[in-house]
Amino acid sequence: MKNTPLKWAMLAALAANLTLQAAQAAPQGSIEERLQRLERMADNPVLLQLTQRLEQQQRQIQELQDKMDRLQRDQQRFIQQAGERYTETDQRISVLEQQTKTQQAAPAPQAGLPAVASPLVATPAASAATQPTAQAAPPVSKVIKTRAATAEENTLYQNAFALMRAAKYEESIAAFEGFVEKYPDSSLASNASYWAGEGYLIRKDNQKALQAFERVLEQYPDSAKAPDAMLRAADSLQNMQKTAEAQARYRKVVEAYPETRAAQSAQKRLGNQ
Repeated sequence: MKNTPLKWAMLAALAANLTLQAAQAAPQGSIEERLQRLERMADNPVLLQLTQRLEQQQRQIQELQDKMDRLQRDQQRFIQQAGERYTETDQRISVLEQQTKTQQAAPAPQAGLPAVASPLVATPAASAATQPTAQAAPPVSKVIKTRAATAEENTLYQNAFALMRAAKYEESIAAFEGFVEKYPDSSLASNASYWAGEGYLIRKDNQKALQAFERVLEQYPDSAKAPDAMLRAADSLQNMQKTAEAQARYRKVVEAYPETRAAQSAQKRLGNQ
């Protein structure tokens, strides 16, 4: 019985020694195992492929983000340009309304005065006098000499303009085109051709819009609508992706009509391109 405490002390010391040895050996084995697992993962081709794919996807996501940023900038620029052009069109309509009101207030041509012959219709005497000889025909000028609009023409023009204000663009275009065809020598013909072009632009028919604006420039070069017609002809070309021709036309507006609102708008268009 006297040796029992000694035996228990010896057993406790032996257990503590074994526990210390196990604690020292455990971390070393754990670190080695972790290193081995990492080496196996590094040598794993599947893991390498997954890593490469992840990097590729990250690059693609960045490229898509860059494209989205560019599209947002382009959209903001387009919205700004569209707003400016809408404001310009609204200003033109307001100015034209004032002009037509002034023309309506003016006295109508007096009855009994000799009618001004349209340059598009030649009299027999004039035809005989100007008949070409020996295949030497002189070039025919497209410029039309205009006369004062009659009360009937004012009414027809106002009706066509009212259709445009009511957003009835198809009917308005037909009315303006019919006016130009029926009264090509009227002082309102150039305005009618211009507003037909604006209607075509609204309908996104850029080719017909260009033809209507070009008609103003060719047949009525002295018209007050000539600067705006040249500007909108350039816009039509730009809409058709004919950038070089559009830029040349914008520059021509600035050179030919430097003090006009159309020239200021053309300068802005050139600055935005």
